[in-house]
Amino acid sequence: MDSQNFPSEDPQNNPEEIESADLTEKVEESIVSESESVLQEPKKNKKISYPVFVSVLCVVIAVTILLTYTVTAALKRDAYTEALLQKQEQIDALTQAQDDEFDQLSLVSAMLEQYSYYADQMSKEEMIEAALKAYVTATGDRYAAYYTEEEYAELHSASADYAGIGAATVQDKLTYQKTTYYGFSVSYFYQNSLAQAAGLQKGDFIYAVKVDGKFQSVEMLGGYEKALNCIRGQEGTTVELLVLRKAANNIYESIPLSIKRAIIQDPSVFYEVKLDDPTTALVSIRRFDLTTPKLFKNTVEHLKTRGVTHFVFDVRDNPGGDLLSIKAVLSFFLQEGDLILSAIDKDGKIAKSYYAEAITQSGEYASCNVKKEEIGMYADLDMVVLCNENTASAAEVFAANLRDYQMAKIVGTTTFGKGIMQMPIDMSQIETKEIEKGEFSGYLYLTTHAYVTKCGVTYHDVGIKPDEGLEVELPDALKELSIYELEQAVDTQLQMAFKQFTQK
Repeated sequence: MDSQNFPSEDPQNNPEEIESADLTEKVEESIVSESESVLQEPKKNKKISYPVFVSVLCVVIAVTILLTYTVTAALKRDAYTEALLQKQEQIDALTQAQDDEFDQLSLVSAMLEQYSYYADQMSKEEMIEAALKAYVTATGDRYAAYYTEEEYAELHSASADYAGIGAATVQDKLTYQKTTYYGFSVSYFYQNSLAQAAGLQKGDFIYAVKVDGKFQSVEMLGGYEKALNCIRGQEGTTVELLVLRKAANNIYESIPLSIKRAIIQDPSVFYEVKLDDPTTALVSIRRFDLTTPKLFKNTVEHLKTRGVTHFVFDVRDNPGGDLLSIKAVLSFFLQEGDLILSAIDKDGKIAKSYYAEAITQSGEYASCNVKKEEIGMYADLDMVVLCNENTASAAEVFAANLRDYQMAKIVGTTTFGKGIMQMPIDMSQIETKEIEKGEFSGYLYLTTHAYVTKCGVTYHDVGIKPDEGLEVELPDALKELSIYELEQAVDTQLQMAFKQFTQK
């Protein structure tokens, strides 16, 4: 399954696989042993009235409990005091060594190490890693995560062809019964998708994956990127997922699915010509990966040679992709120096801007190259952009730019609204007066900027709305189908896009 986090300047931003978190936590059975106390009847030498007996018995029990508690508490207090005194010297030495920099986290760490019954079950390094992951998650940045060197290398070790389940997703969250779950919404399926064959449906929310025999959530797995990677594996092996699926009356059902992994080979761009008009074509962009610019240009050039003059660029269910990929594609439309997007930092200042320009890269990024003479070569195309609620990130940048530069109308429904970018920070490269380079390790992956296009307004959590009068929903009966399975005649959004060429 694929999900893109755009924009990222990490050169290894390839399609990833997904997984998630349990709706109902597995509760381990606990065995409670009960001890029975038996009250012996006194000898019946004298008769005592029942009310008097009960009163006396209550007094005896109360006195017994009070004495027992007092003695026990004193014994425990003495034992705890002795233990603390024995360890206090170590604690004092530790805090003194830290001077003024000793903080509450350090104190808790020291106390756990000295007193915790479970202290030896994890190494100090493992405890620190767990604390760092929790610390980053606590920021509220749902895209943020901390990775060890090994975890980060694992995340970025796969090639474009990998064993996955054949479904594309959008990072999302779902709140149900006062609980918020983080995971991935299924947007579409690849050709011959094993996930679809196994029962996964468009709109399902994947929130847990079984790892080491136990279903684990996105948070438990260390964030979205880690969760995406966990679903990938050897070709022919099986992954087990938990998904939430909306049933009648807005009730969600938790459904387990077992899906076999297979090598994913799915083009990022494909086309079809309008059935009754060979001058009009639909160009579908599934994602913006490193193959997209070259495939896109080849597709448009091929259609132009066939006499196509009207283009519908379909980015419905496109989850986004790579920064350089979208920059290259938009450079085919804009003029040299035109603003594509600006990255805004937390203080509202422009940290960096990206413009349409010639691009020369080597290696795997060579497919994103743009020659000077190719800049703006598609500016005069007669075009419409087709969007829906799963159009996200880089795909929204594509739609926003063609809208802002008044090159195309937007048809469909309001987009997802992801207008922020994430970046990896290599902790080993940090160097200051106090910190030597290489003193720390690991990677921080976190949201660093919001981004805006030419209009100057971010659409994060807002989305991009269709042009006035061009908002069109699919019929309810078709919403569960993949966009790429819809026939032209029943695709109401596509028909509205086609209509824009005949109304001029």
